[in-house]
Amino acid sequence: MAKLYNEDKHCDLDLFYSKKTAFFDNIDFSQASPEEINKIMNLAISEIFFDDCIFTNLNLSNKKFFRKITFNKCLFKGNTNFSNSQFEDFISFDRSTFDGITKFNDTVFNAGVSFVEIHTKPARGGYFYYRGDGIDYSKYPKYYENVLDFSGAKFETEVSFFGRRFFEDTSFSRATFYNKFWFSECNIGLKTNFNANFACDGIKNIDMCYRILKDVLSKEGYSIQARTIERLEQKIIDKQNKDDLLPSPTKPNTPNKHNSDLLTTAEAAEYLGLKINTLERWRSQFPNRLPFVKIGRTVKYRLEDLQAYISKNIK
Repeated sequence: MAKLYNEDKHCDLDLFYSKKTAFFDNIDFSQASPEEINKIMNLAISEIFFDDCIFTNLNLSNKKFFRKITFNKCLFKGNTNFSNSQFEDFISFDRSTFDGITKFNDTVFNAGVSFVEIHTKPARGGYFYYRGDGIDYSKYPKYYENVLDFSGAKFETEVSFFGRRFFEDTSFSRATFYNKFWFSECNIGLKTNFNANFACDGIKNIDMCYRILKDVLSKEGYSIQARTIERLEQKIIDKQNKDDLLPSPTKPNTPNKHNSDLLTTAEAAEYLGLKINTLERWRSQFPNRLPFVKIGRTVKYRLEDLQAYISKNIK
């Protein structure tokens, strides 16, 4: 069982300064304030190690750190926030678990960062944010040359890399996505290893995640990886199409009950044997799949278009 952090017992400054290293093993920092942890992380020594430690609702946003820091096999419970902070030396979170909402939004790692074999667990609506759309990359010319390693990571939570730039030694090798992932407006450099795994079939809107990632990879010249993602995307779309075309057992396809050639969304869904939200999703994601008419704010479907759609999809 981890020992609760006690500054008098566990922060031996004389020992740390003599060894030029601070080491914390199996310590529970849940009751320590962010100021206390920030103080430790900025001790005037070469390296700080946290091994098998626990942190709860840790908020170290908008900070600057100058030391080499290692979090090895640590547990970050609740909300963890390093957003808008800057690390001047290398930092590692290898084999750590993030159990809740984690934010590294616009965090700058000037000497590289490692997330090897991390695990994000979907407790209490967990989410892993690694957005970079607020970073002024022109201010960090060395940023492109640094290590970013997500090898073997397990993302059980939804994860966002919106606006991040992945250059040089970036690796997603053996990383597995079990939930939605967003690479919108990302740049992936030619030295990035993107041999990730995807175990998220059946997740709502996962086809959109595949499409966004495919477009990013295609733009950056990752033709092989893009084709792999395209096959996964098509697999999801084919399954959706098959499910969408299954007739409803309780609502027969009969046009005789409709008194107009213009049908509401509910009537069109009933006619096709689909769910209403299926047609709503088609209008949003696949507007050319089935024609529709907008009269003011009202959406209607022409009966002849529904009949043509059925004829087109008869196997």
